[in-house]
Amino acid sequence: MRVSSILVTGGAGFIGAHLTSSLLEKGERVVVLDNMSSGKLANLQALKIAPEIIVDDISRKESLEPLKAYDVKKIFHLAAQASVPLSVKDPVRDFEVNVQGTINILEFARAKGASVVFPSTVSVYAPDCPKPISENAVVHASSPYGAAKAAGENYCFAYANCFGVRVVVARLFNVYGPLMAKYVIHDFVRKLKADPRSLRILGDGEQIRDYLYVSDAVRALLLLSEFGRSGQVYNVGSGNPVRITDLARLITDELGLKDVELEYTNEKITGDIHQWYADSARLAALGFKPEVSFAVGLHKTITSLTE
Repeated sequence: MRVSSILVTGGAGFIGAHLTSSLLEKGERVVVLDNMSSGKLANLQALKIAPEIIVDDISRKESLEPLKAYDVKKIFHLAAQASVPLSVKDPVRDFEVNVQGTINILEFARAKGASVVFPSTVSVYAPDCPKPISENAVVHASSPYGAAKAAGENYCFAYANCFGVRVVVARLFNVYGPLMAKYVIHDFVRKLKADPRSLRILGDGEQIRDYLYVSDAVRALLLLSEFGRSGQVYNVGSGNPVRITDLARLITDELGLKDVELEYTNEKITGDIHQWYADSARLAALGFKPEVSFAVGLHKTITSLTE
């Protein structure tokens, strides 16, 4: 009898590596599919237990051929082109990865009879939707990235409806923590290490974000894989709004820096949603509650980035 496996696409990336580690610690057999465009083998080589790794690109249907040898029963589909600016620069490539790649995974899940957790994004929502944002808010993407993820969601719903594939959609807000290699917290720390006297901030600093520590995000994905309703969307966030200017001050304080001058570009960032934070009541109804406070999570993250 073959041992069943869990497939984690994008498993060498920031969230994927943490998820892979958690699954391995639970005794699961994990196969990672990652093209290493943003993921790093080092993220997996540091784990106490090694997953099986296939280096290939989900936009290529052929990348799934080696996986036919595995008895895959559950898929966490984290592989994505996850940059809004890059999606604006090259929307065709964004489509290939985030739409065609998702269809390839859904076809594989359909053939295997596997369930799918599809991490989507807050970027699918309309910029002017009421805050906090509930799952019932209008979906009207402002960027090719958001549009592609919204399309991926709709393909998930279609495969659930037409083919009976069990699919749960998790709309992630701002996940942060050790191993992160981009986004605001990482960028602020990097800039301040280079110049501790000033910090250049894109936009006006009034942007609002919703930060969820990576271990809590992983717990949410695992919970949804077990108890999420097929064809349903769940917001995955903390529900706590954090203003970017306040974040900058928290980071300078954590680094022990005084009198740092904050400089704002005041430019409109193409494809960006200015303010968001989550209404995660639907996820909370399944028993989820964040365990790591923002103060503790930020300290752990900055420590990992400055070691």
